[in-house]
Amino acid sequence: MKSIFIITEDAYGCGFFKGVVRRINPKIKVRCNMAGAWDPKKVRIFLSTDADLVIDCLDADGQDTNKITNDQYDLFKKNVRNLSSTEILKKLKIVVFKYEVEEWIIFSNNMKLFGNKPSEVLWEKMKYEKLKLPQYASTIDLDALEQKGVESFIEFKRAVNDP
Repeated sequence: MKSIFIITEDAYGCGFFKGVVRRINPKIKVRCNMAGAWDPKKVRIFLSTDADLVIDCLDADGQDTNKITNDQYDLFKKNVRNLSSTEILKKLKIVVFKYEVEEWIIFSNNMKLFGNKPSEVLWEKMKYEKLKLPQYASTIDLDALEQKGVESFIEFKRAVNDP
């Protein structure tokens, strides 16, 4: 059975991502922990887990997602000396959200961002609170996210389904 370890920036992300993984592929064993975007703890998590794959989920907050992705890979390459860059890339997938994970809820519900952070739009429209994020794992429309070409979701799903 394939196992995945997810690193997320906040505690509520763990429940959410576990729920989404179970919907994508219920046969996968999934564990999760939180670490800040530049926290060295994520490297320790990566080194200590026996999972087949580690998915590091990060918010870009409107910054360049490619730069953040490359900078994160560099962080791991600099701090994981016992593995080659190729081995790191085989076991690590970095998924960067253009703003934050709440964009999946926005796009799933056909809402518009209007340049605001997704969590702010959700607060205005639905009185969204971050602590409720795990509940959305069972209600977001995964097919809609794929059909709309939401890059972060497509990358996440590809990582989950990758053998």
